[in-house]
Amino acid sequence: MNTMLADKTIWVLEDDQGCQFVYEQTLDLRYQTRYFSSLKDFDAALNDDSIIKPSMLIADLMLDDGNFLNYLTNSHDESVINMPFIIVSSIDDVDALRFCFKEGALDYLTKPFKKNELIVKVENVLTNSGPLNPVPTIDVTGKAVVLDGQEIKSLTIKQRQLLNLFLSSEERSVTRQDILEKVWESTNVHPKTVDVHLYNLRRKLHDYGYMIRSDGGGKWSLLSDRKEV
Repeated sequence: MNTMLADKTIWVLEDDQGCQFVYEQTLDLRYQTRYFSSLKDFDAALNDDSIIKPSMLIADLMLDDGNFLNYLTNSHDESVINMPFIIVSSIDDVDALRFCFKEGALDYLTKPFKKNELIVKVENVLTNSGPLNPVPTIDVTGKAVVLDGQEIKSLTIKQRQLLNLFLSSEERSVTRQDILEKVWESTNVHPKTVDVHLYNLRRKLHDYGYMIRSDGGGKWSLLSDRKEV
Protein backbone atom coordinates (compact mmCIF):
# COMPACT_ATOMS: atom_id res chain seq x y z
CA MET A 1 0.00 0.00 0.00
CA ASN A 2 1.24 3.48 -0.88
CA THR A 3 1.05 5.32 2.44
CA MET A 4 1.67 8.65 0.68
CA LEU A 5 -1.78 8.34 -0.91
CA ALA A 6 -3.68 7.14 2.17
CA ASP A 7 -5.20 10.57 2.82
CA LYS A 8 -6.69 10.79 -0.68
CA THR A 9 -10.46 10.74 -1.08
CA ILE A 10 -12.08 8.78 -3.88
CA TRP A 11 -15.71 9.02 -4.91
CA VAL A 12 -17.24 6.10 -6.73
CA LEU A 13 -20.32 6.53 -8.91
CA GLU A 14 -21.72 3.03 -9.39
CA ASP A 15 -25.28 1.67 -9.26
CA ASP A 16 -24.38 -2.02 -9.39
CA GLN A 17 -24.23 -3.36 -5.82
CA GLY A 18 -21.92 -6.21 -6.84
CA CYS A 19 -19.41 -3.77 -8.31
CA GLN A 20 -19.69 -1.53 -5.26
CA PHE A 21 -18.73 -4.52 -3.12
CA VAL A 22 -15.60 -5.07 -5.24
CA TYR A 23 -14.66 -1.41 -4.87
CA GLU A 24 -15.16 -1.59 -1.11
CA GLN A 25 -12.89 -4.63 -0.86
CA THR A 26 -10.25 -3.02 -3.05
CA LEU A 27 -10.25 0.64 -2.04
CA ASP A 28 -11.69 1.10 1.44
CA LEU A 29 -8.52 0.01 3.26
CA ARG A 30 -6.35 2.21 1.06
CA TYR A 31 -8.28 5.45 0.72
CA GLN A 32 -11.13 7.51 2.09
CA THR A 33 -14.07 6.49 -0.08
CA ARG A 34 -17.62 7.61 -0.70
CA TYR A 35 -20.18 5.83 -2.88
CA PHE A 36 -23.05 7.12 -5.00
CA SER A 37 -25.68 5.03 -6.77
CA SER A 38 -27.15 7.83 -8.89
CA LEU A 39 -26.18 11.00 -10.70
CA LYS A 40 -28.78 12.83 -8.62
CA ASP A 41 -27.04 11.97 -5.32
CA PHE A 42 -23.63 12.65 -6.83
CA ASP A 43 -24.74 16.08 -8.07
CA ALA A 44 -26.24 16.93 -4.67
CA ALA A 45 -22.93 16.16 -2.96
CA LEU A 46 -21.01 18.28 -5.48
CA ASN A 47 -23.25 21.24 -4.76
CA ASP A 48 -22.96 20.87 -1.00
CA ASP A 49 -20.28 23.35 0.06
CA SER A 50 -19.88 21.59 3.42
CA ILE A 51 -18.51 18.46 1.71
CA ILE A 52 -14.83 18.34 0.76
CA LYS A 53 -14.47 17.35 -2.88
CA PRO A 54 -12.55 14.19 -3.77
CA SER A 55 -9.06 13.73 -5.17
CA MET A 56 -10.52 11.69 -8.03
CA LEU A 57 -13.69 10.02 -9.26
CA ILE A 58 -14.37 6.51 -10.56
CA ALA A 59 -17.55 6.62 -12.63
CA ASP A 60 -19.67 3.97 -14.27
CA LEU A 61 -20.47 5.12 -17.80
CA MET A 62 -24.16 4.16 -17.83
CA LEU A 63 -26.30 4.63 -14.73
CA ASP A 64 -30.01 4.11 -14.18
CA ASP A 65 -30.64 7.85 -14.16
CA GLY A 66 -28.36 8.84 -17.03
CA ASN A 67 -25.05 8.77 -18.87
CA PHE A 68 -22.14 10.15 -16.84
CA LEU A 69 -20.45 11.81 -19.82
CA ASN A 70 -23.68 13.56 -20.83
CA TYR A 71 -23.89 14.84 -17.27
CA LEU A 72 -20.26 16.00 -17.43
CA THR A 73 -20.71 17.76 -20.77
CA ASN A 74 -23.78 19.64 -19.54
CA SER A 75 -22.27 20.60 -16.20
CA HIS A 76 -21.06 24.14 -15.47
CA ASP A 77 -19.72 23.12 -12.06
CA GLU A 78 -15.97 23.75 -11.96
CA SER A 79 -15.52 21.16 -9.20
CA VAL A 80 -16.58 18.37 -11.58
CA ILE A 81 -15.05 19.89 -14.71
CA ASN A 82 -11.60 19.90 -13.07
CA MET A 83 -11.98 16.58 -11.26
CA PRO A 84 -9.66 13.77 -12.43
CA PHE A 85 -11.78 10.77 -13.34
CA ILE A 86 -11.62 7.31 -14.87
CA ILE A 87 -14.48 5.49 -16.55
CA VAL A 88 -15.51 1.92 -15.76
CA SER A 89 -17.96 0.25 -18.12
CA SER A 90 -19.12 -3.11 -19.44
CA ILE A 91 -19.03 -1.55 -22.93
CA ASP A 92 -15.93 -2.90 -24.66
CA ASP A 93 -16.04 -0.78 -27.78
CA VAL A 94 -13.37 1.35 -29.41
CA ASP A 95 -15.80 4.19 -30.17
CA ALA A 96 -16.88 4.34 -26.52
CA LEU A 97 -13.24 4.36 -25.45
CA ARG A 98 -12.40 7.11 -27.94
CA PHE A 99 -15.38 9.20 -26.81
CA CYS A 100 -14.47 8.90 -23.13
CA PHE A 101 -10.89 10.02 -23.71
CA LYS A 102 -12.17 12.89 -25.87
CA GLU A 103 -14.32 14.08 -22.98
CA GLY A 104 -11.41 14.08 -20.52
CA ALA A 105 -11.29 10.60 -18.97
CA LEU A 106 -7.78 9.72 -17.77
CA ASP A 107 -8.35 5.98 -18.13
CA TYR A 108 -10.95 3.38 -19.06
CA LEU A 109 -11.58 0.04 -17.36
CA THR A 110 -13.76 -2.68 -18.86
CA LYS A 111 -15.89 -4.81 -16.54
CA PRO A 112 -15.11 -7.28 -15.15
CA PHE A 113 -11.74 -5.86 -14.16
CA LYS A 114 -8.92 -7.22 -12.03
CA LYS A 115 -8.48 -5.66 -8.59
CA ASN A 116 -4.75 -5.13 -9.12
CA GLU A 117 -5.47 -3.36 -12.40
CA LEU A 118 -7.83 -0.97 -10.62
CA ILE A 119 -5.28 -0.30 -7.87
CA VAL A 120 -2.51 0.56 -10.33
CA LYS A 121 -4.71 2.85 -12.42
CA VAL A 122 -5.99 4.69 -9.35
CA GLU A 123 -2.46 5.12 -8.01
CA ASN A 124 -1.34 6.46 -11.39
CA VAL A 125 -4.05 9.14 -11.38
CA LEU A 126 -3.51 10.14 -7.75
CA THR A 127 0.27 10.27 -8.09
CA ASN A 128 0.24 12.39 -11.22
CA SER A 129 -2.80 14.60 -10.67
CA GLY A 130 -2.16 18.29 -10.18
CA PRO A 131 -4.15 20.60 -7.89
CA LEU A 132 -7.91 20.65 -8.35
CA ASN A 133 -8.16 24.41 -8.33
CA PRO A 134 -9.71 25.80 -11.52
CA VAL A 135 -7.33 27.52 -13.93
CA PRO A 136 -8.15 31.23 -13.82
CA THR A 137 -7.28 31.90 -17.48
CA ILE A 138 -9.63 29.20 -18.80
CA ASP A 139 -13.30 30.13 -18.99
CA VAL A 140 -15.53 27.04 -18.91
CA THR A 141 -18.74 28.59 -17.66
CA GLY A 142 -20.48 28.81 -21.03
CA LYS A 143 -21.24 26.49 -23.91
CA ALA A 144 -19.91 28.88 -26.57
CA VAL A 145 -16.61 30.72 -26.92
CA VAL A 146 -16.48 34.04 -28.79
CA LEU A 147 -13.75 34.10 -31.44
CA ASP A 148 -13.35 37.42 -33.29
CA GLY A 149 -17.05 38.17 -32.80
CA GLN A 150 -18.24 34.67 -33.73
CA GLU A 151 -19.77 32.29 -31.21
CA ILE A 152 -18.11 28.90 -31.53
CA LYS A 153 -20.78 26.50 -30.35
CA SER A 154 -21.11 22.78 -29.62
CA LEU A 155 -17.70 22.51 -28.00
CA THR A 156 -16.87 19.96 -25.34
CA ILE A 157 -15.43 21.09 -22.01
CA LYS A 158 -11.85 20.37 -23.06
CA GLN A 159 -12.35 22.01 -26.45
CA ARG A 160 -13.59 25.19 -24.78
CA GLN A 161 -10.59 25.13 -22.46
CA LEU A 162 -8.19 24.63 -25.38
CA LEU A 163 -9.73 27.41 -27.47
CA ASN A 164 -9.64 29.82 -24.53
CA LEU A 165 -6.01 28.91 -23.99
CA PHE A 166 -5.21 29.94 -27.57
CA LEU A 167 -7.16 33.19 -27.08
CA SER A 168 -5.33 34.00 -23.85
CA SER A 169 -2.04 34.02 -25.76
CA GLU A 170 -1.09 37.30 -27.47
CA GLU A 171 0.20 35.38 -30.51
CA ARG A 172 -2.55 32.75 -30.26
CA SER A 173 0.11 30.07 -29.94
CA VAL A 174 0.35 27.32 -27.34
CA THR A 175 2.76 24.53 -26.53
CA ARG A 176 2.07 21.00 -25.38
CA GLN A 177 3.43 21.99 -21.97
CA ASP A 178 0.98 24.93 -21.82
CA ILE A 179 -1.89 22.55 -22.55
CA LEU A 180 -0.82 19.94 -20.00
CA GLU A 181 -0.30 22.55 -17.26
CA LYS A 182 -3.35 24.76 -17.85
CA VAL A 183 -5.96 22.36 -19.25
CA TRP A 184 -5.01 19.09 -17.56
CA GLU A 185 -3.12 20.76 -14.69
CA SER A 186 -0.14 18.43 -15.16
CA THR A 187 -2.36 15.38 -14.68
CA ASN A 188 -0.78 12.37 -16.35
CA VAL A 189 -2.72 11.67 -19.55
CA HIS A 190 -2.25 9.32 -22.48
CA PRO A 191 0.32 10.80 -24.94
CA LYS A 192 -2.27 10.91 -27.72
CA THR A 193 -4.94 12.65 -25.64
CA VAL A 194 -3.77 16.19 -26.48
CA ASP A 195 -3.53 15.34 -30.18
CA VAL A 196 -7.05 13.88 -30.25
CA HIS A 197 -8.55 16.97 -28.59
CA LEU A 198 -6.68 19.34 -30.92
CA TYR A 199 -7.77 17.32 -33.95
CA ASN A 200 -11.44 17.47 -32.95
CA LEU A 201 -11.23 21.19 -32.16
CA ARG A 202 -9.54 21.80 -35.52
CA ARG A 203 -12.44 20.08 -37.32
CA LYS A 204 -15.02 22.26 -35.58
CA LEU A 205 -13.11 25.51 -36.16
CA HIS A 206 -12.79 24.78 -39.89
CA ASP A 207 -16.51 25.54 -40.36
CA TYR A 208 -15.93 28.99 -38.85
CA GLY A 209 -12.96 29.82 -41.07
CA TYR A 210 -10.14 29.02 -38.65
CA MET A 211 -7.37 26.45 -38.49
CA ILE A 212 -4.93 25.10 -35.93
CA ARG A 213 -1.49 24.86 -37.49
CA SER A 214 1.23 22.59 -36.15
CA ASP A 215 4.44 24.59 -35.90
CA GLY A 216 6.55 21.60 -34.91
CA GLY A 217 8.25 20.88 -31.64
CA GLY A 218 4.98 20.51 -29.77
CA LYS A 219 3.64 23.97 -30.63
CA TRP A 220 0.41 25.01 -32.36
CA SER A 221 -1.03 28.29 -33.63
CA LEU A 222 -4.63 29.40 -34.16
CA LEU A 223 -4.99 31.14 -37.53
CA SER A 224 -7.70 32.47 -39.80
CA ASP A 225 -8.27 30.16 -42.74
CA ARG A 226 -10.15 32.76 -44.78
CA LYS A 227 -8.67 33.78 -48.10
CA GLU A 228 -7.77 37.45 -48.31
CA VAL A 229 -9.34 39.39 -51.19
